[in-house]
Amino acid sequence: MEILFKNTSEASSELKELLGFIDVDLKFSNIKADVISATKELIKIIGKDVYTEAVRQYKLAEADQAKDEEFIRVVRYPIAVGAYIMYAPNNDISHTNNGRKMMADDSEKTPFEWMLDRNDAALERKYYRCLDELIDFLDDYEVSEEGAEGNTLGDLWRASEAFKKTQRLFVRTIDDFDTYFPISSRLLLIKLSPGLEKCEKFEIKPRLAVRYKELKEKLYSSSELEESDVELVQLIQAACVPYAMAWAMPRLSVNLYPEGVLQHYTSDRATTKGRKPTLNMETQEAAQAFEHDYELALGRLDSFLLPEVTEAPDDIADEDLFPDIDYDDKHFSA
Repeated sequence: MEILFKNTSEASSELKELLGFIDVDLKFSNIKADVISATKELIKIIGKDVYTEAVRQYKLAEADQAKDEEFIRVVRYPIAVGAYIMYAPNNDISHTNNGRKMMADDSEKTPFEWMLDRNDAALERKYYRCLDELIDFLDDYEVSEEGAEGNTLGDLWRASEAFKKTQRLFVRTIDDFDTYFPISSRLLLIKLSPGLEKCEKFEIKPRLAVRYKELKEKLYSSSELEESDVELVQLIQAACVPYAMAWAMPRLSVNLYPEGVLQHYTSDRATTKGRKPTLNMETQEAAQAFEHDYELALGRLDSFLLPEVTEAPDDIADEDLFPDIDYDDKHFSA
């Protein structure tokens, strides 16, 4: 596959421009396999068509022709960070014919493992920020005018499965999600889409029955919703958001979540075993808290969907309610 780095000695300089903290003499050939792996992971998120356009733009840059330099940068950056995350742990020690060795001299010392743990977490958060920056860039890109041939970068992104995945749901945007729980991350919204979809399939659709399809069609067509439909959508969103968070707690990396959802702590002891375990099973407790929230939200949704009950007037006689009953008949026989 084609990658967004030159297959020459210049590739190391390109990598250094993106990752300023690495040594300039890091051989690109040593990290190339990880670059390919990171590229494949990125394609799963943005789609093959968007990546193909990035390759085309990169080739234009090599030929000194007009190109979108910012687009090339935001695509290459997460690839570089992701590749280094995969490469660094195996480069921390030397792999020799006599097994794995730790090399050290007077000017350099091997860091404590808690330092490596913290740096790994920082690199992972950087990777997610890079992906968010890329997705935000694609979201902001203009699409073709109606009737025109759809070949802009915005069109390619909106045709990707990652973009369509959230647009099929009741919770389609960050603003929709942040109304009930702040995440401020398009990447996290995409990662949460299976949980949102599961809530709709198993909790919302059985409750709404035929109305579920009608409401989805109104949302897809962007037609104006009636006041009752707006309230219904809000109740659905209020249930889907905590349901998705409860689903995600044991499944997604803690570094994807906003600060405060789970507090991850690494001790200052010299081994990774010094990593402090979750004292009160925070993941399970957080999931249970979100489960409680969505159960309350589903209760409010059930109340909203109940048919209106009209009370009978007080002046209606029993004979009017039950005309076929003979009130002189005691309904007993000897």
